[in-house]
Amino acid sequence: MNALARIDDAVLHNIVLEQEALGTVLVHNSALEIIEREVSAADFFEPLHSEIFEAFGRARDAHGTITPALIIASIGGDASQIIMDGMTRGQYIARLAAVGCTLPQAQAYAKQIREFSNRRRILVMAETMTSAIQANQPAADIAGAGIELLDDIAMQASAGATPQVSLREANDQSLARMEWAMQNPGKLAGISWGLRTLDKMTGGLKRGEMLVLAGRPGMGKTALALCVARLTAQANEPTYFQSLEMGAVSLSDRNLADAAFERARPITYYDIANGNLNDAQAMRVIEAARLQRELPLKIDPAPGLTVSQIAARARRHKQVLERQGLRLGPVIVDHMHIVRPSNRYSGARVNEVGEISAALKGLAKDLDVPVIALAQLSRQVENRDEKRPNMADLRDSGSIEQDADAIIFVFRQAYYLERAQAETPDKEASRIDRLIDVKDQLEAIVAKQRNGPTGTVHLFCDIACNAVRDPGGEQ
Repeated sequence: MNALARIDDAVLHNIVLEQEALGTVLVHNSALEIIEREVSAADFFEPLHSEIFEAFGRARDAHGTITPALIIASIGGDASQIIMDGMTRGQYIARLAAVGCTLPQAQAYAKQIREFSNRRRILVMAETMTSAIQANQPAADIAGAGIELLDDIAMQASAGATPQVSLREANDQSLARMEWAMQNPGKLAGISWGLRTLDKMTGGLKRGEMLVLAGRPGMGKTALALCVARLTAQANEPTYFQSLEMGAVSLSDRNLADAAFERARPITYYDIANGNLNDAQAMRVIEAARLQRELPLKIDPAPGLTVSQIAARARRHKQVLERQGLRLGPVIVDHMHIVRPSNRYSGARVNEVGEISAALKGLAKDLDVPVIALAQLSRQVENRDEKRPNMADLRDSGSIEQDADAIIFVFRQAYYLERAQAETPDKEASRIDRLIDVKDQLEAIVAKQRNGPTGTVHLFCDIACNAVRDPGGEQ
């Protein structure tokens, strides 16, 4: 089966278009920078055109200019060899200079070349998928490869649609935001966390930004993330929770314990899971579930996804919401260290995590949503006396620190005090006293914030009930 054979060539490539785009560079060397933003050599259908486009870059880098003579020399071979339409290589390249389009048309031509290239990539993938089906390969593996390619093309289109702006236009946008904030004191520029202390420190969750919640196991990363998901959904912000680690029912147990939480009468999520409830407690949990029936919170518990697959699912949900006149709010990924990497850096963990981090940042900008990515910290934290984390504890890659717009470390001192063993009775008494003081305390350490202050926010946390609240705001 040949998918390419069934498609009209006119919708897959245009030799004249490629010739005119290349010719423009020979006449106006500055056009290369414009065209390079849209295409690579691999996007050209004609192999000679790919070769010429690569030679453009070599000539510019080596000589600072691009001329037919330099391109002929860069390509090498016999310039008198007949290659196309009865012309020699030298004649063909010289002819390109005569058919170039105008400089303002260069970007449009380049975009169309990329469009043709993407169509051909889709058809090649269709052929590959057909062959995989005939080879009786698992459908999930076949679909996964297709999703990665299609999402890459979709993200290219979104990135290409992001307009460049002048400094004046950027300043105007900044002033408009400043004036709005002055006229609306107390209102957040971003989406509320649902926790006023975090809102005060961060200004809310900003669209187009990636925020990292990082901590060691048991610190309360998922508790905080799930609580924020519930609170944003309660504020009518459609929220998408990608749970790579925990199943939907386990998340629901924690969510219901949080929603039904009363400090004087807590119901733990493991009691909900095991049915260790009296009638009154069961009614509270049922009522909490009833009140949440219409919340716009989507949980996707599929494990082992790549960033491309996560992006495709989130984008599909965004499109569903838009058809309903709604706008997608926070996208939460739990957690980034178990996102399945692509094959690009197979085995090179630092590069794999860097690729995942950059892709999640790209997802935030592409979908124009806040992305909250949970992250694990290095075990080195456990080997020192001071357990509070710092930037050096981010696991596997410095790219996370670079890509994130904000990094918040989640820390519960009670976790370590509960597991400590004092050497003397006096130290044991001190340990118990300190444990009483911090038993229900969660520290959200804002270690990086690109557009705001750093510092520590103290929150109430009943970890057994998955309940996170503002200090004094717990029931």
